[in-house]
Amino acid sequence: MVAAKSSLLSGEFVTRAQAALHNLGATDKRVIEMILSDPDAVVRGSVTELAQKAGVAQSSAVRACQRLGYRGYQDVKLTITRDLAQQDEQEQELAHEEGIDGRTPAGDILDRILRRSGRALVDAAQTVDPALLSLTIDRMAVATRVLVVGNGTSAAPAHDAAYRLSALGLVTMFPTDVMAQHLAARHLDESCVCLVISHTGASRESLRAAEAARAAGAFTVAITSFANSPLTRVVDAALIAGGPEYGFRLEAMASRLAHLGIVDALFVGIAVRSPSASTKALDVMADITVEHSL
Repeated sequence: MVAAKSSLLSGEFVTRAQAALHNLGATDKRVIEMILSDPDAVVRGSVTELAQKAGVAQSSAVRACQRLGYRGYQDVKLTITRDLAQQDEQEQELAHEEGIDGRTPAGDILDRILRRSGRALVDAAQTVDPALLSLTIDRMAVATRVLVVGNGTSAAPAHDAAYRLSALGLVTMFPTDVMAQHLAARHLDESCVCLVISHTGASRESLRAAEAARAAGAFTVAITSFANSPLTRVVDAALIAGGPEYGFRLEAMASRLAHLGIVDALFVGIAVRSPSASTKALDVMADITVEHSL
């Protein structure tokens, strides 16, 4: 009896592939799609076998792995082995959403969705560059002003980011009008930070603000889902947190949770840089909360 072929639904490799796949060249894409279609073969086989199945040179197969940030094929094999083991532990909890239909009990829908949402947060830890995160925290902690930009589905997490940074005592701006965003970006300088949150990294208005901020000398940061996009090519630090797409859900929904997770990490990172000042600012926030409570 032939064993059923495994498929990768989440994990480090899938997360990196999702973030980069749509911007890869045809050869690289063919190799990565071959890996995703039969991860068991990667675990059992060699780079030569992978290259033959994909119809590419062995060197091309190795380069495709490197495009995702791995040192080579062996790194990919180890990562997929680990991802499959973690997936086996969760059994069918990460099954495709096609398994959810009108007969699925509401409790089961909630359980499956929340488990996948949690996986999106775990996967984000695999794609965010710790060095860039640390650099962003350092720059934000001493910024004279922080401009936060987010449009469309990214407006909500951007608003949350601006609110949290303000709670720490940072001078934070969050204009909702696109022309106001552009204007505020032009008025930044070398002492400022511009944080742009964009799922696709291809929002024209958000990109325009990022370009204006960088031209003005500000340190620019993007929280986005894809490693190669117009936005990541213009900012100083790109914090990538992309998740797999789940059935008929808006693809930005799972990623939005990961983006909020990064905002939370920035908040905590900045707070612990200056604990005394942060405590004082958060005490003010607590007092205001009490004043607005019944």
